[in-house]
Amino acid sequence: MDPVRFGLTSAMAAVCLALVPGCGSSPESLSSTAAPIIKGEPSPESENAAVAVVLTSGGGLAGSCSGVIVAPTIVLTARHCVSETEPGGLACNKDGKSLGGGGVLKDHVANDLAILVGPKASFSFAARGKKVIHDGAKNLCNHDFAIILLDKPITGTPIATIRLDTAPVKGDLLTAVGWGTSDSPGIARRHRTGIPVTVVGPGNSPRGGGVGPAEFAIGEGICSGDSGGPAFDEKTGAVIGVVSRGGNGNPDTSSAINGCIDTAEYKTSNFYTRTDGFKDMILAAFAEAGEKVWLEGEPDPRKAGFGLTCAAPEDCQSNWCLGAGGKNFCSQVCADDKPCPEGYSCSDVGGTKLCVPTPAAPPPAAPASGSSGGCSASGATPISTGLGFGALLGLAALVGVGRRRR
Repeated sequence: MDPVRFGLTSAMAAVCLALVPGCGSSPESLSSTAAPIIKGEPSPESENAAVAVVLTSGGGLAGSCSGVIVAPTIVLTARHCVSETEPGGLACNKDGKSLGGGGVLKDHVANDLAILVGPKASFSFAARGKKVIHDGAKNLCNHDFAIILLDKPITGTPIATIRLDTAPVKGDLLTAVGWGTSDSPGIARRHRTGIPVTVVGPGNSPRGGGVGPAEFAIGEGICSGDSGGPAFDEKTGAVIGVVSRGGNGNPDTSSAINGCIDTAEYKTSNFYTRTDGFKDMILAAFAEAGEKVWLEGEPDPRKAGFGLTCAAPEDCQSNWCLGAGGKNFCSQVCADDKPCPEGYSCSDVGGTKLCVPTPAAPPPAAPASGSSGGCSASGATPISTGLGFGALLGLAALVGVGRRRR
């Protein structure tokens, strides 16, 4: 574990990792300070998939960004969080082309990118970068997305599900989470809920700036240091994008927060790069890392599927672990329109319909002494041989169902 001291100087906060470029018709100059989620609140532990991405250089702290864990060894963030870029802001059109600024120079050393987990700043890193993955674009417009493969798994921290197949819709609500930094100590992760999507690219933000084909826009919400931070869909909890850039053109740069807060004269536009726009790259990164992708609305692929051995409910994708036939297995809820797989029957277990092994038919009875050799039949037991129905209910009473988001 590597020690880290928080408390950025103004110069440190102004590096490209704290970049939130302007989004007007021409590039805006960067402020010399950084600020957190606007009108946000402390981010709860349930959002621990949102992490800080810290640039270390020469043994010191050179800047910070935000990111999101989507697998024990995979973090999503913004491209400008992993690469050196041209100083100053950038402006983009709806086709994803640059109108000025945003040029990418070179990547940071992967091992200089360190991951910090938890809702508050600590003095140790959970992992460092092993490899940086991006699409190789030379400009950030419509390409401000990157993946960090880690040198070791991050354990004990939830991972986020990902949306890969559909774009967000105008009016959808999201939660913005970030590690926006300031010049004072006590840095902590923050979030803002109930933020509506205003534009889904390609299009133009009514508050200024083009929204590229792989981007979407919101209004006020994020600021410097929140770059790379996730947008969580409020219905499913899935990450749908990472912070790219934003601003309002306010010429008062005495504080970075001035460029992030709505006023009567200056309205803010903020831009996210969409995860569905980089589906192939994300899937390739998972394959390279040997990880399983947890898709939006799907069960956790790291857990045991139906019929596999379990010790507790949390071992199963369904969160149901039952005992039958002398062993524990992962079951699942069933119904008339959701039948059980072959070899299992839908039975009431403690008031919930679950799939249990279908009782085996008994063998034919032996001919009675002196009989003509005919056979007599007997009825099947309700549960497989060796485990009575009462025993199954007793085991089921020890297990339960849990639900997790993110």
